[in-house]
Order: sequence, then structure tokens, then C-alpha cells
Amino acid sequence: HTADGTRIEVFANLGSVADAAAAISAGAEGCGLLRTEFLFLDRETAPSEDEQRETYSAVAATLGERPLIVRTLDIGGDKPVPYLPMDGEENPALGLRGVRLTLARPDLMRVQLRAILRAVPVAQCRI
Repeated sequence: HTADGTRIEVFANLGSVADAAAAISAGAEGCGLLRTEFLFLDRETAPSEDEQRETYSAVAATLGERPLIVRTLDIGGDKPVPYLPMDGEENPALGLRGVRLTLARPDLMRVQLRAILRAVPVAQCRI
């Protein structure tokens, strides 16, 4: 609570199931941002819909009924992956990454959205 009595929720940014458990143990009231790219990095192929669903389900289960805000895939720029070769850009942080990348590759977005919707109860998920 602030000095004037305003209640402020404390959410955690998460990058794994372990992060979710640690955040809840530390008193987090929910997930302010699930960094879904952790599933896509350091591998030779994109994760399957089922793999994503299992992981998102585990995060949601760890949070219980606490809110879960999911950030869709944010790779490219400073987070390259070998299975999505990209041309060099003058300013990769503002280039083809995040939602711009998934709009250019709707196959990635469709799979991720299906996995999220299959994994997380609608009342808990904020995309």
C-alpha cells in the first residue's frame, strides 16, 4: 500500500516454471509478463504446440488462480535462433522481431496462440 492507502499489486516477470515457483514463494500476486521466448531459444527447431502447451500449463498451475499475462514470442534482434535465419538490420531492436516477426510468420503465431489457449484457463490468461 502507498502512504495514501492505495493498494498496488506486485507481479513478477517470469521466464520459466522455476521462476513462477520462486515468485510465488516471494509473495508475487501474479505474473506481469511471461517471456515465452525461453521455449524458443537455445535449440535447433521451434517447440511444438504440445511442448508449449505443457510448459504454459505448468506455469499456470504453479500460479494457481493468480493472473498470468503472456507475452507472445519476442525473438529476433538480440535473440536470434538458428531455425529462423534473418537478414542483418541497421537497428535490429526495432526491426523484424516480436509481433512483426510473427505477423511475417503466422505459422509461429498460430501454434503459440493455440498452445496458450489450450493451456491456460481463460479467466487467468491475459494476452
